[in-house]
Amino acid sequence: MPLLSKKARVRIDSSLCRGCDFCKTVNVCYSPSRCLGYLSCYYSCPFEARVIEYEDEYVREVTIYVDKVRYRVPDGITVAEALRYVGFEFKRPGLGEPSLACKTGGCWACALIINGSLERTCITPVINGMRIDTQVRDIEPRRIVHGPSPHIVGGKATPW
Repeated sequence: MPLLSKKARVRIDSSLCRGCDFCKTVNVCYSPSRCLGYLSCYYSCPFEARVIEYEDEYVREVTIYVDKVRYRVPDGITVAEALRYVGFEFKRPGLGEPSLACKTGGCWACALIINGSLERTCITPVINGMRIDTQVRDIEPRRIVHGPSPHIVGGKATPW
């Protein structure tokens, strides 16, 4: 059964966009054809050509597995949103556990094992059949070195 959801979406104001592609080369977006509203492109635009709009939409549900437990969650949301939807609690930053520090993919503090790989939950869209492992204690946190990406808080690439 479809669910009604109010979603933030980002659109480009063509009168302000200068075509510099900064939002594409610096920003990481795993869902460019369907905005999930995590706003990293909004924060990365140096000319403020990205505009946030809110809209109601009906979404279908998909099945995900969190620590091998099956859940139904709305499609078109990030893994972080899906985890909160099923009751997972991200910790405050600095406690040595996954947190939603920046929510734009820059800090990696929300990283969990998704389909066998360490991924950022705040920018990864849910897909049907996805497997998420929240038990990251066996992974030795290391500084993740990558190119620049939008980041709205201090620090960078600092999981847990």
